[in-house]
Amino acid sequence: MEQNSCKPRFLQLLLRKVQKGDYQPETISNKKSPSPHQSEENSLEEKLHLNHLKHLEQLFTAPKGEVLEKNPECKKLSKKQKTYPSGSLTLQELKNALTELLGTEYWNGQTELLFNKIQTAHDNIVDWSEFCSHLLLQYRKRDVVEKTKDTFFQGKPLIRHCSQNKQEPTTRILAIFSPSTTHSFVTVSKGGILSFWDNNLQLQKTYEMLSDAVEAPMGKKKIKVWTTDAVYMPNVHKIAVATTSRKIYFFEVSLGPIFEDFHLFALNYIPTSVFYWYNTESVESCSVLLWGDDHGGVSVLRFLHPNKSLYEKSLFEQTGFSGIYMQDIENHCQFLRYTYIRRLHQDSISQIQYVPEDLCITSSGNSQTSLVIMDMDQKRKAYTWKIKRGIKCFDFCKSLNLLVSGGADCCVRVWNRFVPSLPTAMLRGHSLPILGLAIQEEKGQIFSYSKDAVLKIWDMSYHSCLHTVTLKFPHSQSEDALEQGTFPFLFLQKPFPLILISYIDYMGMLRLPMPTQSETNFATPHKAPLCGTVYNAFFHQVVTGCHNSTIAVWDVETGMKQLILNNTHGEEELTCMALDNSGRRLITAARNGTIKVWDIQRGHILHKLEVVEDAEVTGLVPIRKHIFLTVGWNRKIILYDCSKLENVYVPADKTWKGGQLHKEDILAVDYCPPLDLLATASFDGEIIVWNVETQRPHHFVRKVSRESSLGPVNKLLFLQHRCTDQSLQKAAILISAETGNLHWWSLFGKRMEYGKFYAPLKEDISVTGLSATKNNQLLVTGDSSGFIQVWDISDYGTTLSSSSNPLLLRSWKAHSCTVVSVEHFSYGSDSFIISGSSDGTSGLWTAEGTFVGLFGQEKKWSLRVPATYSSHRNAFQGMPVLDSKLEDTTIEKDRYLWWGYIYCL
Repeated sequence: MEQNSCKPRFLQLLLRKVQKGDYQPETISNKKSPSPHQSEENSLEEKLHLNHLKHLEQLFTAPKGEVLEKNPECKKLSKKQKTYPSGSLTLQELKNALTELLGTEYWNGQTELLFNKIQTAHDNIVDWSEFCSHLLLQYRKRDVVEKTKDTFFQGKPLIRHCSQNKQEPTTRILAIFSPSTTHSFVTVSKGGILSFWDNNLQLQKTYEMLSDAVEAPMGKKKIKVWTTDAVYMPNVHKIAVATTSRKIYFFEVSLGPIFEDFHLFALNYIPTSVFYWYNTESVESCSVLLWGDDHGGVSVLRFLHPNKSLYEKSLFEQTGFSGIYMQDIENHCQFLRYTYIRRLHQDSISQIQYVPEDLCITSSGNSQTSLVIMDMDQKRKAYTWKIKRGIKCFDFCKSLNLLVSGGADCCVRVWNRFVPSLPTAMLRGHSLPILGLAIQEEKGQIFSYSKDAVLKIWDMSYHSCLHTVTLKFPHSQSEDALEQGTFPFLFLQKPFPLILISYIDYMGMLRLPMPTQSETNFATPHKAPLCGTVYNAFFHQVVTGCHNSTIAVWDVETGMKQLILNNTHGEEELTCMALDNSGRRLITAARNGTIKVWDIQRGHILHKLEVVEDAEVTGLVPIRKHIFLTVGWNRKIILYDCSKLENVYVPADKTWKGGQLHKEDILAVDYCPPLDLLATASFDGEIIVWNVETQRPHHFVRKVSRESSLGPVNKLLFLQHRCTDQSLQKAAILISAETGNLHWWSLFGKRMEYGKFYAPLKEDISVTGLSATKNNQLLVTGDSSGFIQVWDISDYGTTLSSSSNPLLLRSWKAHSCTVVSVEHFSYGSDSFIISGSSDGTSGLWTAEGTFVGLFGQEKKWSLRVPATYSSHRNAFQGMPVLDSKLEDTTIEKDRYLWWGYIYCL
């Protein structure tokens, strides 16, 4: 270790990282050539051990031409070339060195990849400092991935007996936040007792609702009144408690003793579920209290000035009565506004939630209206879910548009918010009805809690159960006979993630580990919809970008994350990206028109480009070395020249000679290098093909007048091989995707359109991704229903007689949401397809549709070993991908007869 004391700090760190591997010295001559089927080490970086680095350091740091004689094993290593400076190696020297050290040439391919990643100056040499810096970064990433992922909870569950409940179950658990203290909790019992707990579940105080709140006269008898739900109102420091007496009580809990502030009485029906929302960004904005009732209706009470008062206090001062009669609520119109939506459900509402875009989500046990998402103004279409035994509970994540539901059938269903007819996945494993659900977006997990006190953690991306815990609460009765509270489950995400569960008159707490920044960066997939995926053939990498301005680089050989760039365009939404012709630079663009160029291997920004207008950029196309163009909502074609690396700021060339011919926003673009032609298409359906050299229109494939519009063109694709084949140049060489129709255009044939067909499996679906094989034999399409299809287009569009549709070879459900991009590529002798989706995931598939895996998943794959591929069942657990209600027309029958109902196996 004394020898390491004089080394730079990062070299000491590197050696310490490698020494963790308990490496045993090996004899190079006795080593056998590793096989990808035998070795678990998928990358060259993982193969290198401490003695390898010591030998390499001697070779790197040796003076020019010096033969290393101190170590016998190093005599075999090649001498350094005198044309390069000391301390550096060429690619061939590095290959020779690693071949000698590892005893095989198997790693030569990865050595070349490693060399290309490391060299920063592109001078065909790497030095020891660059080599160590790269390895240190890789080991740090590996440390994060290899950290234990089985630690789902910190410590054992904390169990408390709520003896003050008088053997009544807890209706609801509430979290109370205070800026001066840590969070605390309040439990509301069925009998009307409010218990206040600190963050260690130590009872602090209790408050019992008045007798008239828990007993109601009925003739000469008094009937017991129960609480049905409760909600905390953080901005006004109040707790609202709903009861079976058709009243809602509001208690002041900010300072000092607890007291009733006011109550609403004579509600239309018994409130069964309550929800409160307020604007955290503006204290002056109105807040909303919603409740569903036992007749399936929804009440909406808006507090117009919550920072001033919730009601007209002068009326209370006059009467001395603190109740608001619902029929007289208009007397408080300066502070309150009330609306009622009747019979949204046919049964009692089991849960209600408000979404800030003025949406209301409600659930019930009814099979015809199990869950409804509706516009509060009822001006837009309401989405209705129908589940045979209804829905007891749900959770919704707005950023992912993800909905999960559970109920009496013991099944957790995962939904796309806009597709109520078919769940993305069905998560089975519970034995009794599900009472609570929660989505943890940061870690991509779903929590479900059932009546038998079983808590399950599910992986959101792969729909598999990660962990199951059965909480042991003391009780003497059978589980079926026990009365559970209505809302026994609370998931708290901030400031510390934890779960609270009530079970009869007991309460339990489970603390979750805090997600670290490194875990967020290197161990989880994207948390927002993707804008696209790009394959880098030079480095065998996949680049994904999502709307929250995050870019990730993945190793296509293993699926592991290699680099992440956060906030690439600040708070702006990333809209498109492209690689330059060298594969070393990534160009990104955002909704506000900003464009940047990155060194994709190190994450360094190289250029910031002039913003022409505050308008979305929809397409980026490299056309020459370091020269590319952009299109977008400004309807213009803009050129940028980034050939001078020293110029961080690059001005825009707005002098496109053809001028601005599109009358609507340009949505699609593609470039054909063999013919030097550029195709652009706009929102009104107009398609123009340009000569890039002259910057003039080459063809008006489809011209649209200002008075007419044919609908937007989603994608354009040049069939590059046909453009180079003289016998096929008169065939269709350009494809445009317009909703679900694919139009095939010839630029040199007898007429423009050579074919047209509808691609998706269902009606009203759009094609959102296009890619073709290099020989243009196959076409890959992705659509807005999450499907990928592979077509045989070898003869389609080659003659005017192409009337029948091309042969659909295979089709599969790839994602739960829209497929935003697909790309076919070859790896060795095998072919694969990369897909990106608005569900935030990017997947890898074989050309035959076999699911390899999702980028960022915990388990690595090896493209050379099909046994490491994931199964379809991990992604979509046996879900039918075709709708049984499809019209059985003659054409559809011929096309789908062999397909029918398939299951993703």
